[in-house]
Amino acid sequence: MIDTEKLSNKAQEAFDKRNYDYAIDLTRQILELNPSDSQARKILRSSLVKKCEVQKSQPSPYISFIIGFISVVKVLLFSLLKKYDRVLQSGEEFLSKNPFSLWGRYAVGNSLEQLNYVDSAIEEFESLLTLNPSDIRAMKSLGRLYRNRKDMKKSVHYYQMVLSLKPTDMETGRALKDLAALTTLHEGGWSSAKSSRDIVKDTTTAQQLERESQFVKDSEIPQEINRLNDTINQNPSNPENVKYYKKIGELQTRIKDYNGAIATYEEAIKLAPSDASISMKVGDIKILLFDEKIKEIQQKLKAEPANQSLRDSLGKIQQERNNFRIEENQQRVKLYPTNLSYRYQLGKALFDAKHYDQATAEFQASLRDYKLKIDSLNYLGLCFIAKKHFDLAIAQFTKALENTSLTAEFTKTLRYNLALAYEHNHNYEQALSEYKRILEVDINYRDVSDRINKLQQATK
Repeated sequence: MIDTEKLSNKAQEAFDKRNYDYAIDLTRQILELNPSDSQARKILRSSLVKKCEVQKSQPSPYISFIIGFISVVKVLLFSLLKKYDRVLQSGEEFLSKNPFSLWGRYAVGNSLEQLNYVDSAIEEFESLLTLNPSDIRAMKSLGRLYRNRKDMKKSVHYYQMVLSLKPTDMETGRALKDLAALTTLHEGGWSSAKSSRDIVKDTTTAQQLERESQFVKDSEIPQEINRLNDTINQNPSNPENVKYYKKIGELQTRIKDYNGAIATYEEAIKLAPSDASISMKVGDIKILLFDEKIKEIQQKLKAEPANQSLRDSLGKIQQERNNFRIEENQQRVKLYPTNLSYRYQLGKALFDAKHYDQATAEFQASLRDYKLKIDSLNYLGLCFIAKKHFDLAIAQFTKALENTSLTAEFTKTLRYNLALAYEHNHNYEQALSEYKRILEVDINYRDVSDRINKLQQATK
C-alpha cells in the first residue's frame, strides 16, 4: 500500500525546491488514491500557478477556454448528469491548463462539496477568494460549508461578507436567520429538535441573534449601538459581551468615532486579553487617528505655507506614525509569522520610514503570497531606486508588468516607476519610450509631459 503521507512530504519538498513538475506528478498520484486530500490539492494548485509564472505561460481567458474546450464540455455534461467525480476529474484537467481560471476553480470546488470532501472544498473556495475577493458565489459556498461543519462563527462571517457586497440578497438573509436559530439551538443544547421553528422558544434571544447577523445601515448605527450597550448592561461580567463590544467598535469605526471605538475595544480586551485580533483593531484605529492629525496639519499648511512651526509639527507626527506602524506590524509578524500580509504591511511601514534594507527583506518575503506579488515587486523596485540599484529596480518593474491581470491605473504606476528607473540609470531612450506609452492613454498623468519634454531636449 502506498504511503500517501510520505508522498505528500515529498511533494511539499519538491514545491519548496521549485521542482514544480515533480510536485504536480506526486500530488496527482495522491489524489488518485485519495481525492479528498486537501493538502495534496493545495500543493497541486500552488505548483500549477508557480509553473505558469516561471514559464510566463498564463493564457488569456479566451485562449484557455479554447485550449480546454473539451474539458469544459465534460464539466457541463457531467454536472447535468450529477456525476460529480467526473466533474472533479474534468475540472482538474481544465485547471492544469489555466490554474487561474475562476470558472474552473468554482467547478472543482462545487464538485468537491457535492462529493462531501468538505476540507478540500473549503480550501478551493478560500483559494478562489484570494484571486477574486468579491466572488459572491464562493462566499455563499463557504458560508454553507462552514455551517454544515457547525462552525457558525465562520459561516456567519462569509454570509456577512455577501451582504456587505449585496445587502438585498434575500437568500443570504434567510441563511443568516436560520443560523441565528441554530446558534440558539446549539447554545441551549436542544439537539433532539427536528427544526429551528420547533425548538426556538426563547424568541427574544433568537431575534437578538438574527439581528446581530444582519448588515447595519449607516443611518441605523446609533440605535444599534444603544441596543448592544443595553444588552451588555444586563450582565456586564458575561464573557459573551466580547462579541457585542467588537460589534460596537466596528460600528463606531464606521462613523469615525475613533476614540469611542478604542475605549470600546479596551473593554473587550479586559474580557478577552488573549484575543490578539482586538489589539490589532486598536492599532488600526490609532493609525487612523494619526492620519486625521496629519490631514488637519496639511490643511493648515495650505493656508499658511510659510509657517515653519506647522512644518515641524507635520514632520514630527509623520515620524511618530511611521514608528508606531513599524512597532505594530512587527508585533503582528511575531504573532503570525506565516501570514505574509503582515510582512507586506511591515515592509510598507519600513519603506515610509526610509529603512530600505529592512523593507526590501520584508517585500522579498511577501512575494511568496500570490495576491501580494505585484504590489511587492513594485515596492521592491522603489526600494532599489532609493538605494540607487537602478538595474535591479528595472528588473522588478519589468517583471510586474508581465502580469496580464493588471488594472489600467496600476499599469500606469508601474510603467511610470520603470521609466523613472531607466531615467536614473541614464537609459534615456527606454525612459522616453515608457513615458510615451503612458501619454498615449493619459496625457495628464503626473508629470509625464514635462519629463518627456526634458528628455527630448537632453537627447537632441
